[in-house]
Amino acid sequence: MPLTVIVIYLLACILCGVMGRNTTIGFMGHFLLALILTPLLNFLIQAVGRQSSRVRDQLRTPTER
Repeated sequence: MPLTVIVIYLLACILCGVMGRNTTIGFMGHFLLALILTPLLNFLIQAVGRQSSRVRDQLRTPTER
């Protein structure tokens, strides 16, 4: 039972990292925040967080076709 809970917690932390890879602090930042805090708090941080400048520039620049 405890091993299952640990595995689920780590998978949720990895999911937080993957979801946060295009934000300012990136994958490792969100992964570590999820480990230290909780994945639920990390999801809230991502909801109010900023995207990275690279992603913001891509959204502003129209793509050439």
